[in-house]
Amino acid sequence: MADSAVAKKARVPQAQDFIKGWPNTDLLTYPQLKEDLKTSFEAFLNETAHGLNYGDKVNGAYNLGMPDFLQALATFLSEQYGKPCDWNTIMATGGSSMGTDICVRMHSKHGDYAVFEAPTYYLAHTMMRDAGLNLLEVPIQEDGMDMDALETVCKEQSGKVKLVYTVPVHHNPAGITMSNPKRERLLKLAKQYDFKIIADEAYQLLNFGPSGVLPLFYHDDPTDPRVFSVGTLSKLIGPGTKVGWVQAYPAILKPLP
Repeated sequence: MADSAVAKKARVPQAQDFIKGWPNTDLLTYPQLKEDLKTSFEAFLNETAHGLNYGDKVNGAYNLGMPDFLQALATFLSEQYGKPCDWNTIMATGGSSMGTDICVRMHSKHGDYAVFEAPTYYLAHTMMRDAGLNLLEVPIQEDGMDMDALETVCKEQSGKVKLVYTVPVHHNPAGITMSNPKRERLLKLAKQYDFKIIADEAYQLLNFGPSGVLPLFYHDDPTDPRVFSVGTLSKLIGPGTKVGWVQAYPAILKPLP
């Protein structure tokens, strides 16, 4: 014990990098995690005929992902959200950044405008600049994106705003969660000004307690869908997992693959 106390005092404080959200390596070597990964990998090895193929006769091409995986993911998400999750509203991705990038490329074109909260996740800027979009920012408030400012931008751009990117839960880097009234207003603005919403919800399931909000997908209108809820297992298991999903109604989800 004495040696341990001396060792702690001898440690030199070092700068910490909060940009990438790296977990402590102890979390990645936890025995239960290793056992669960082993079980998962072994189960996959029994399904390689489907898991490593383009598709099968019953389901056709796996454009949105392997059906067995999507069904298992939907069951997991239903349990976590306390709401039904239809596996037909999910597309599997290689992490949340891939999901965001695909949504940007399929639902905007060069010269369109995208609106962000300020500050926001830095790689989202890069993805949209690479797609040739013009970037605009609005402030973030204690309960999420400033909706009055967003509406002002939409009016000023006269239909040129095609995407709104938001981190509506445990915002990176501000830590703010968008209130339910603001979520409802955001959906109304999306319909009024004809834009799509990319909700980066990488931290949706990473809570010390209930967040009090559901993914933005659950606020959407299936008859006129606007929302892409982008999720990932990278923050739950480890950054190298690179398994994510996009949840959206089929009318806007099916064009993505």
